[in-house]
Amino acid sequence: MITVIAAIVFYSCEKTDDSVIDPSVTSPLLSNPQLSKDTVRTTSSGPVINFTASVSASTNGGTALQSIVCSVSDPHGNLLAQINMTDNGVSPDTTTGDGRFTAAIDITGISCLQVGNYEVEYLAVNTSGLSSNLISSSIPVINTNNQPPVVSALHAPSVILVPPTGTNTGVLSVFTDDPDGRCDINSVFFNSFRPDGSITNGSPFTMFDDGNISVHGDTVAGDGRYSLKIEISSAQTTLGYFKFNYQAQDNSNLLSNIIRDSINVTH
Repeated sequence: MITVIAAIVFYSCEKTDDSVIDPSVTSPLLSNPQLSKDTVRTTSSGPVINFTASVSASTNGGTALQSIVCSVSDPHGNLLAQINMTDNGVSPDTTTGDGRFTAAIDITGISCLQVGNYEVEYLAVNTSGLSSNLISSSIPVINTNNQPPVVSALHAPSVILVPPTGTNTGVLSVFTDDPDGRCDINSVFFNSFRPDGSITNGSPFTMFDDGNISVHGDTVAGDGRYSLKIEISSAQTTLGYFKFNYQAQDNSNLLSNIIRDSINVTH
């Protein structure tokens, strides 16, 4: 016979002291960012990026505000400036203690002007060490005297043989510069056309200045010479002169001159 013994377990309950309430700790709150300009207009010969940024800040029921910082980054995400914002009535701030914090942005000493949208971010920290919400706005920077890039000094084979097996390769390269600085070069590319004049699938083909010789055929990164390796396999059936148009585009979408060339694909 199996005897089942029921065990009764008594739990001791202690009354919680509800009279003690943990104090809530609250982060600051930012809102309504504004910029004094909708666009920064400058030139590559003497680039200056300047405007005034402001944002509304409150303690949001937390401790006092310790700092409010405005950060500015270029279109590639590079941090250019971090500036403390003030609410002291000293220009460019207009009214002391109105909760509107202001900073004057004045970025100079730019070696090569990057055009495009610049990111402006705002962050507050209170005396408890808590950070606010992160808010941002953007401002476009344009070059009012922008000039197109220039392509030159093409290196390309005149003939590529169709091999009996495997593939034959050729490297196409072109030197590219820009009067506004090489940082303003957005892309370098070529379009390829078959002997019958139809465009080759995949055109335009992007060229690279990355020093990746095994993949792109480029030998030195950042030297202004853009390259691309092309392959002709034994399965190639279209023969004749393939035409190539080489061109570059800058960050303002201006196109360079065109270099036209051809390669004879033959047995």
